[in-house]
Amino acid sequence: MQAYILSVAGAVLLSAVVSILVPDGKLAPLIRGMCKLITLILLVSPVVSLFRGTAFSLDEAEYSEDADFLGACAEMAEQNNERSVESWLMEEYGIVGEADVVLAADGTYSAKSVTVRISDFGIYGEESHIDISLRIEAALEKRFGCEAEVFS
Repeated sequence: MQAYILSVAGAVLLSAVVSILVPDGKLAPLIRGMCKLITLILLVSPVVSLFRGTAFSLDEAEYSEDADFLGACAEMAEQNNERSVESWLMEEYGIVGEADVVLAADGTYSAKSVTVRISDFGIYGEESHIDISLRIEAALEKRFGCEAEVFS
């Protein structure tokens, strides 16, 4: 495939250079026409080989996952999610806490677990800690699709 692309690009460039360099005269249209014909033949050659029965194949390269890159992306996504959860806790409930989000580093970046450690419940009294913790857990489980734990 690379050779095909290079030959077409070369023919187009050669045709452009010849069109520029050929002086205007009786042979100029003929030379420009020949360059266009050669370029057209190169463009159509895969179709001709298909009709002849010879296969026009693309080079099949094997690609593998880069585990380091996927891990780094998962770590950045985890940090973004942790900041998002912490700011959500402050905005929604007025609670200060530290979030820990663990994502799969397999390219899907699906959440494995979400843990929140609450350091300050703010205006909520001692009796409402359990209720608030359960509401936070339910919201996080719905958001991330995995088990969430809230500790105080």
